[in-house]
Amino acid sequence: MKKTLSCLLLSLAVNASFAATAPIERGDSASPAVPSTAACSQHYDIVIGVSDKDKVEAALSNAQNLQKEFGAACANIEIVHFSAAVTLLGPTSPKATLIKEALQNGVKLVACQNSMNKFKMTEDDLFPGITTVPSGVAEIVRRQKEGWVYLRP
Repeated sequence: MKKTLSCLLLSLAVNASFAATAPIERGDSASPAVPSTAACSQHYDIVIGVSDKDKVEAALSNAQNLQKEFGAACANIEIVHFSAAVTLLGPTSPKATLIKEALQNGVKLVACQNSMNKFKMTEDDLFPGITTVPSGVAEIVRRQKEGWVYLRP
């Protein structure tokens, strides 16, 4: 009985000392808590595919919601734009503010070169920071094969 009680007390003391040294994350409206990479209990690789112009905003919103839920450092997000969706990736796009915010928050935005060719676009037509891949659908397949979760808004 004494040995069991001693082990229990020792265990509680060790747990209390770890809790006392662990950083406390607090969030308020001025400085929301964002887990660091070390604080991630899980890391997520997520590729979002968007082909419709009407779905570009939803894809950007999905990325923002994922970062809020998992923490920006814990969610590696890539949005692959193909087909008509590439036409909304320019600096004069009605979605330019959302695109800029996504890029600033670490979301990787990718444009399909095949689709850009179809719409007679060049890299100069894209918002700065957007990268291109030869084929958007191939990029999605490649990411899935690497174990990324695929979402389509």
